[in-house]
Amino acid sequence: MKIIINKKYLDIVSEKFPDIEFYTEIDECPDAEALIGDAMEFVPEKLDKLPKLRWIQSFWAGYNTVDLEYLRKRNITFCNARDIYSVPIAEDVICRILMHNTNALAYIKSQKDHKWDRSQRRRNLQGQTIGLIGTGSIATEIAKRLQGFGVKIIGYKRNPVSTLPYFDEIYSGKKGLEYVMANSDYIVVTVDLNKETYHMINKDNLKLMKETASIINIARGSIINQKDLTEALKNNKISYAGLDVFEVEPLPEDDELWDLENVYITPHASGLVKENKKRLADLIIANIQRFIDNEKLANVVI
Repeated sequence: MKIIINKKYLDIVSEKFPDIEFYTEIDECPDAEALIGDAMEFVPEKLDKLPKLRWIQSFWAGYNTVDLEYLRKRNITFCNARDIYSVPIAEDVICRILMHNTNALAYIKSQKDHKWDRSQRRRNLQGQTIGLIGTGSIATEIAKRLQGFGVKIIGYKRNPVSTLPYFDEIYSGKKGLEYVMANSDYIVVTVDLNKETYHMINKDNLKLMKETASIINIARGSIINQKDLTEALKNNKISYAGLDVFEVEPLPEDDELWDLENVYITPHASGLVKENKKRLADLIIANIQRFIDNEKLANVVI
C-alpha cells in the first residue's frame, strides 16, 4: 500500500506502519491510494495525478474549499478533523465572552496608558442568553462549558429537532434564526460555510440584535456579511465582536475592523494549541489502521 502524507507526520506514521510505503509529494507516487494533508493539496488538477486514490484525510475541520462533487464522481472518501479542534475552539469562545463581559479590553488599554480607572463597568454572565448558530461538535463543547455559568443556552439548527444535550432551546428556519438573533446577549457562529450559510448573518438580522448584544465568529468569515457587521459595530448597533475569521484573510492592514475599540481580532487561530499535533497524529494512525482493515473511517464527510 502507498500513501502520501504531509512531511510533518512522516516519521510518526512510518514507525507505526513499517510495511506501508509513505511519500510526501503527489508527483512522487502516482499509485497512492490515500492522501493525508492540507486542503491546498485537494484540488482536481493535483488529484487527477492519482488515479488509484480512494481516501483523503484532511488536517482541518473545514472543507468549504474542497470540491466535494469531484470527489463523489471519483468515489473518493473524504474525512476531516472536526473533533480535533472542538475543545480548543470552545475554550477560545469562552475567553472571548469573558473578555467582553469583564471589560478586559478597556483594562488592558488603561494598563498601557498607566491609568488607574475604576469607573469601568463589568457585567454578570449569569442570567444572560447565549445563542449558538449551529449545533455541531464545536457548539456542543461550547454549550457544555457554559453550563456552570448559569446562562440560558439556545441554538439554531437548520433541520428541526426538539432537544439536544446542553441546550435549553433549539430553533430552526428563518423565524428561528431571527428569534435567536433577537433574544441572545451573545451570538456565537459555529456553522460550516456553504451556499446556504453564505452571508446568513447580515444587516437584516443584525438589526434585530440588542444594542448590548455581541457576536463571536470562529467558523468562516463569509458566514457574516463583514461590511454589514463593520457598520453595526461602528454605529454601536451592537456592543462587541470577537472575530477569528474574516472574508479576506489575512485581514488587510487598512481594514476598519483593526481600529475599532469594540472588536477583538485574532488571526484564524482559535483552534491552534500545542496539543493538536498529538490528537491529529492519533486520528491519522487510527484511520490508517481502519483503511488497512477495510473498516469504516472516522470523520467521514462523504
